[in-house]
Amino acid sequence: MVRALFMKDVRLVKKNFLIMLVMIIGMPVFLNWRLDAQIDVGAVPLLMIVNILGLILFGNICTEEEKYPGGEVILLCAPCSKKILVAVRYLIMTLFFLLCTAGYEAVCLIMNRNVLHVWQIMQALSVYILLMGIFIPVVYKVGVVKVQYLLSGTVVVVGFFSSMFTNSAFYNSMTDFLYRNQNMAVAGFGVFCIVFLLASYMISSKIYERKECV
Repeated sequence: MVRALFMKDVRLVKKNFLIMLVMIIGMPVFLNWRLDAQIDVGAVPLLMIVNILGLILFGNICTEEEKYPGGEVILLCAPCSKKILVAVRYLIMTLFFLLCTAGYEAVCLIMNRNVLHVWQIMQALSVYILLMGIFIPVVYKVGVVKVQYLLSGTVVVVGFFSSMFTNSAFYNSMTDFLYRNQNMAVAGFGVFCIVFLLASYMISSKIYERKECV
């Protein structure tokens, strides 16, 4: 059943999936080409890529899902618990992060750039989970149509502030601190990801369980 639900979401965005794969490779290539190899920007490029593409993918899945009349009713009447339906959505978005990270690291290796440390990947994951952990329950509550402009605006804001944040003194001091305390950074980001993800999942499950099959 989980596999069927997973493939359902894949089929919803299959017409845009090839474009998404091109962007997963193309964005790291473009960013690494534009950035000076001597400048250490840490996880900012990955953070920018996963959050922009993740929000776009999430918006596309939800939009395509709402296009089909009675689509949500069919899901609500599916022979599985609503918690599983919600869990699959979180699983898909988590796997997408891993796909983007693998693509980014592969490009860095090919272009002879430094690959990211574990704490840097966890840093990007924390921001990704923060955004997804907010948007997923909100969309379950009010629908994607009511927040589509907010999703689009967030994509723009992430891109803009990521580039601005890299040049700030706060970013440099924070990066230096985290680099000197990598184990603490990994543990801290890991705890945040687990706690926030579980909290978001529980909220989403409660919201979805209140919906009825009519």
